[in-house]
Amino acid sequence: MIKHRVTVPIQSKGNVGKSLEAIARLGWMSARGLSWRAFDLDSDNRTLSKAVPGVQLIELSEEPETDLIRLFRGIPETPLTLIDPRAHLSRVLLRSLEAVRFFQYTGREPDTRVTILFYPMDDLAVMDEIAEVVERVGSQADYAIVRNRARIPRIRMFEGSDLEKELLSLGAVTLELPALLADTKDALAALEIGLQRVITPVQAVVDPEVKLDLIHRIILEDWLRLLFGRYDRAALSLLAGEEAEKIERTAPSSPDHEQERPGARRGGKVNLQNLL
Repeated sequence: MIKHRVTVPIQSKGNVGKSLEAIARLGWMSARGLSWRAFDLDSDNRTLSKAVPGVQLIELSEEPETDLIRLFRGIPETPLTLIDPRAHLSRVLLRSLEAVRFFQYTGREPDTRVTILFYPMDDLAVMDEIAEVVERVGSQADYAIVRNRARIPRIRMFEGSDLEKELLSLGAVTLELPALLADTKDALAALEIGLQRVITPVQAVVDPEVKLDLIHRIILEDWLRLLFGRYDRAALSLLAGEEAEKIERTAPSSPDHEQERPGARRGGKVNLQNLL
């Protein structure tokens, strides 16, 4: 039984929505009543630690490997650990994990498991980097392929590639972030300016101080419901064992799209006589 789950993106390309996804996932875990620890390793932007209370900002020293190894040593203190690194830290992260034989250790002690998040794109350097990580880590970790079409509309280099097939053979899950209407994103940005603080989608819905327009609130609630459902279905790769089982027992099994009404028949109320 996996008692500790660590999730971390290992990818040097920035501006792909890694912090946005981390913010949304922490909102999902909190909404499901799960305990977590999260670390913001981007001291330049501090996006995650500014947005979500309880996230610990880590200022990396001139020897970042030492800081990361200290972080890894504290992982058994909580079932769920989320790490949000800054761009260009991926190789340092991978070296640090390998330096303490973290993947080999978790392979021998199956109560701890790492999930590596990838954001594939039509960029040869990114594709080669993902391939290198998969080659070095292999089945010693789990994988999640994150699709953020708002930032990366197409990934023709990845779809149908040998790399995609290899990841799927290793049990990788695909997590697609649904698109949020531009008008609703603009409304959230306007509220952030007015309140002079970062507002997460969950805060916009539940915080009484955030006076979000009713229509935008409804749109945002539907967006969160859709996204949280996708997280629920990927729970085995994102959570520790007991938490994942709990989510699987309680999560609805309906697909993203609206189900057809029972008994509905195509053209059942059409006047066929006028068409003959």
